[in-house]
Amino acid sequence: MLEKKSIFLSAVYSFVAAIVGSIIFSTAFGKLYVFIFRPILTCGLSGFDCLPVLGVIQNSIFAYLFFLPLFVLVLVPKKQWLIWLILVFIPFTMVLVGGSKHLLWFVIFTLAGGVIGWLIKLVIKKFKK
Repeated sequence: MLEKKSIFLSAVYSFVAAIVGSIIFSTAFGKLYVFIFRPILTCGLSGFDCLPVLGVIQNSIFAYLFFLPLFVLVLVPKKQWLIWLILVFIPFTMVLVGGSKHLLWFVIFTLAGGVIGWLIKLVIKKFKK
């Protein structure tokens, strides 16, 4: 039973692992975001932008884009492209609304996570033989 996991269950595992990984590594990706885009850091007129929780959520988006294809390629046995497409749709629409400068980094982080996940799966297959 454990050998033949359902695709849905594998997708849920990869989604949860991507969210947990993105929250854990949100500070590293936040520093990378500040290094790349050099945004003007203000608290806004209301002061709501200075809450640390909002910073973690904002920084987690890039980390999620990196970790999702990595975990999908490692944990999902079949139809990986479909799961990847479904789970990346919501952040992709957020990036499209945010502007075009983030679109390139969306593609870069997604492809980097996908390549690393593919390499991990390749190494696992080599060690199983």
